[in-house]
Amino acid sequence: MSKIKIAVDAGHGSDTAGHRTPPMPSNIDFEKDGIIDVKKGSSIKEHIASVGVCVRLEEELKRNGFEVVKSGWNDAKATDDKDVALKTRQAAIKKAGCKYSVSVHFNAYGDGSSFNSAEGVATYIHSNPSRVGNSKKLAEYVQKNLAKGTKQKNRGVKTAELAMCNCSSLGTKASILVELAFMTNLHEATNLMGNADFWQECAEEICKGFCEMEGKTYIAKTKNDKPKTIYRVQIGAYSKLENAQKQLDKAKDAGFKDAFIKEDK
Repeated sequence: MSKIKIAVDAGHGSDTAGHRTPPMPSNIDFEKDGIIDVKKGSSIKEHIASVGVCVRLEEELKRNGFEVVKSGWNDAKATDDKDVALKTRQAAIKKAGCKYSVSVHFNAYGDGSSFNSAEGVATYIHSNPSRVGNSKKLAEYVQKNLAKGTKQKNRGVKTAELAMCNCSSLGTKASILVELAFMTNLHEATNLMGNADFWQECAEEICKGFCEMEGKTYIAKTKNDKPKTIYRVQIGAYSKLENAQKQLDKAKDAGFKDAFIKEDK
């Protein structure tokens, strides 16, 4: 028996203009591993946080017997993802024969230049009845579970004319878009959007919604499940960019294709 396919879509791209927090007032360490991921004065990009959730959601869904089709991302490295056109995303999901799809986002209010009080979590379905399919039922299951986690304003299930909720164009039975927190709210940006534990929590809650939709009993991660560990190695530190570039070229020539330069001020 073939597994049910679920498209997991990460909204926007790593450099999509505007889709990021205002400048952060302090350093942010996503993984709490002592490595600063976003420096004070910089922004958390929406796509980076969305991929953080998607990577974990893929793991959750696979453990619970679903097949995952990636959309808008291809691996845990979110910094090199182009912003794939919505029609291209729709066509790929339809071609893959997905029964369901979920697009992962973080919300914003205002012009994005400063933080404000807008807050909360919401799940969207298409506003056109001919394009909504069975999305309302799925959205209600997912939103219910999202509202059970970290205390947030429950903004409920909402409707909008969103491409990633268009079941007709996606070829799905149900498609939803989740807005997990407001990146223009300082508390939610810092403690939720910029927090890997929150990404994991959201992944579990979204997966529980899909399990309820299919009448499955959710299978939680056990202590025997090995967490993914990333080990980073610094080759050197240089005061001149040209010297750093030479060392980077040597590393790539040696086969380390993912080597990179990180500027520290």
